Formats: sequence, C-alpha cells, structure tokens
Amino acid sequence: MKGLLLKDYYLIRSVLYIILVVFAVIGIGMSFLTSTWVLTVIATVMLGMISVTTINMDKTSGWRKVSGVLPVSKKAIMDSKYILYLLLSGIGFLLGVTLSIMVSLFKNQLDFNTMLLFISISIALALFSGSITIPCSFLFSEEKSMLSLIIAYPLSATIFVGAALLFDNKMVACSMVSLLGIVLYIVSWNIARKYIAYKEIA
Repeated sequence: MKGLLLKDYYLIRSVLYIILVVFAVIGIGMSFLTSTWVLTVIATVMLGMISVTTINMDKTSGWRKVSGVLPVSKKAIMDSKYILYLLLSGIGFLLGVTLSIMVSLFKNQLDFNTMLLFISISIALALFSGSITIPCSFLFSEEKSMLSLIIAYPLSATIFVGAALLFDNKMVACSMVSLLGIVLYIVSWNIARKYIAYKEIA
C-alpha cells in the first residue's frame, strides 16, 4: 500500500506544488471578497481532485496492464485511490482551516458557527464528489470521467438545498449532509473494491 501511495505521490508531486500556489493566491483573494471560511472548501476540494487524476494517469501510462503481473492485488490498487483521496482532501482541509483562522483573526471576524458550517460543507463536498468521481474514473474514459467531475458538485449542491429545505437549522442540515457523505463514500469504496477492481479496464 505504501508503495502504491508513493507512486501516486511522485506522479502528482510537481502538480501539487502548483496547485498549492494557485490556492494560496486565489483562495486568500476570495476570502477577502466572500466569507473567510471559503478557503476551507476550496482547499479540500482542490487537493481531493488531484488524487482522481492519478487514475487517468495510470490508464495513459499503461500502469493498469503492468500492475496485472505485479504481486499487488486489485483491491489494494483500488484502496490506494480512496486512501489517497482522503489523505489529500484531509491535507487540504487542514490547510484551509489553518489559513481561514489566520485570515479571520487578521480581519477580527472569527465566528465559530460559520467555521463549523463551512467545515461541514467541506467534508460533505469532498466525500460526495469522491464517491462519484473515483469509480467513474475507473469505469469510463478520461472525457466521460471529467463529466462525472462536473456533475458531482452540482449534485452535491442539490443535496445541500434539499437538506436546507428539510431542516430549519443550518447546522443540523449540514451535519446530516456530511453524515450522508461519509456513508456514500464508504458504500462507494466497498462497491468499487468488490466489483469495479476486477473489471478489465484498459
């Protein structure tokens, strides 16, 4: 597992640094125009998306075929993608929270209710999109998997709107959506490792 994660890290290492710089410039700029805590959402989503690109990189490089003759189980390969997604999303989340707190203190606008609200939104968006985009990236071509990435976020937003209509309290609504995101991610992971991992995908 460690070897698989290191392989993916080497694939995205150069892109990762660029994304972090882009996030720092765009994210901090946006935090002064909108809520400071939007940094948490942006960082979590941006870093999570990078891990999904490694699946298409594997297809392009022929890794999927090479891995078939290596002493690495297909379930382990699938697990590594879901773990990488959680790791990068988690790093983005921590980075976003840290920067949001710093900017909030600088602006003297530290609000714990807003913080908890955006933390819930970040977790839910990351898990919803991951549960859709990871299996779709394995099953479909690069173009179609990009379409799943485009669909995942509006779908997440629709679920947020539905939750907001069902629950008057925003925190309760976001907490329920976050919990649903966790459940869907676990379900997606289990389905992927049991069925999608064994499909012959070029």
